Amino acid sequence: MKRILIVDDEEDMLWMLKRNLSKGMQKDQVLTASSGEEALAILRDKNIKLVITDINMPGMNGLDLLIEISNRYPQTGVIIMTAYPSSAYENEAMMSGSLRFIEKPFDINEMRSIIRQHLKDDKKFQGTIDGIDLLDIIQINGLSRTTAALKVTTEDQEGMIFFKSGQIVHAMYEQETGEAAFFKIIAFQGGTLQNNKGVETPAVTIEKSMESLLFEAALQSDESGESSLEDEDLGLDLEYAEQDADDENDDDLLSMDPLGGGLFDSASETKQDSEDSLANNNNSDPVIKDIKNKEQIQQILFEFKRIEGIQHVHLVNKHGHVLVSLEEQGQEISDVCNMASSIFNSSNAIGNSLVQEKLDMAVFEHQNGSIIFASVNDESFLLITAGSETNIGWIRLAIKNNLTIIKQLSSS
Repeated sequence: MKRILIVDDEEDMLWMLKRNLSKGMQKDQVLTASSGEEALAILRDKNIKLVITDINMPGMNGLDLLIEISNRYPQTGVIIMTAYPSSAYENEAMMSGSLRFIEKPFDINEMRSIIRQHLKDDKKFQGTIDGIDLLDIIQINGLSRTTAALKVTTEDQEGMIFFKSGQIVHAMYEQETGEAAFFKIIAFQGGTLQNNKGVETPAVTIEKSMESLLFEAALQSDESGESSLEDEDLGLDLEYAEQDADDENDDDLLSMDPLGGGLFDSASETKQDSEDSLANNNNSDPVIKDIKNKEQIQQILFEFKRIEGIQHVHLVNKHGHVLVSLEEQGQEISDVCNMASSIFNSSNAIGNSLVQEKLDMAVFEHQNGSIIFASVNDESFLLITAGSETNIGWIRLAIKNNLTIIKQLSSS
């Protein structure tokens, strides 16, 4: 038998809730307490699975009771009730671990449904996992299509990200909410993670997809000079010097040919050179730079293949030649990479003409899957194909974590 404790200083409310909840929950026991202090006394003596408490009570109020329960009985869920809704109270309650923040009066059937769902989700593993990354938990919540609240705490910062059916829908950090709060939280360094399943979001302030949010977070991280890349994650016993990001775009500035639509180097390449280059796209390029670290790059490409649904991963130069691949280079792969280079170069040119600068990444979604382009440097790009069920967010994350090392290996 599972026990539910209702806490309210109004005797009429206690009687009404106990009577109505008990009707539909014959296998469970409903207890009552008229104060926070009495509730803690009951919690000391009995195993309580869920506490439903009013927020405004004399003596120990509902928020104080919630904090005490979170500290002493972390396996006990808490639902906060109030007749005086306040966003400040709501945020504080959710940050302190409340499952729900419900306004009075409420539908007793809805309350009964919430209780049943919590008791149903009660059988789950609990514990501590060291070394896990915040992005890992975010991706797990997305893949499992869970509804949950992820609390992220460091020594001096605290934030919460809410998921609904696997999508990020709300975030809170200090006085900020929405995307601004999400990006602040995602930048936390170290700390603890508490993922509470079944917690409903108090608001919907984020409408972008998880993939878009993580991609934007990756761009912000790159712009700030931070990187989550660690050589040991790749299984490589190599040492690499840091690359000065400011020097990456100094060479081979590309611009659009206003007459022929082709690409040419504004510093040294003429229009005729550009036309010759594109005309010879399907012929052998006499100046293909030999990749000295081909085996190491292949190991990194293999990391992409670990993602479920990934079909092909190639490192291709801008002329359409395969530099590194995990497959034998047949005519079919050669033809595909030639077409891909044309698309990549055209997309790059469009970006340049619209003052968007060079292309970083492009995702083309088709009926049966996706094609992803990721720029490595001015001479090459990654070509990745994936099935329709593949989580694009995983691919974006793999690109973010591995692109810097691929740049270093392909240029050394």
